[in-house]
Amino acid sequence: MQMVKIHIPERSGRAKALETLTLRGRVICLPENHFIVPEPALEVLQVLGVNYQKLERGGFDYAEKALRDSLAGDIQRRATG
Repeated sequence: MQMVKIHIPERSGRAKALETLTLRGRVICLPENHFIVPEPALEVLQVLGVNYQKLERGGFDYAEKALRDSLAGDIQRRATG
């Protein structure tokens, strides 16, 4: 299954999306309102009327790498900030 990295700019859209998608499957939350969701979740977002931008796509390895990279960046920011 393909995973898709998306950006949901509107706060109300994020709340609606997370409330629905987390009940249906895995959602990886990243900084700056970015999320990685399974590709079928995009249909759910369209039905909900949530505006989103597709950024990247890949398999499970891609999703794991994106999560690791965001955690490493968070640790780096805390160490220097």
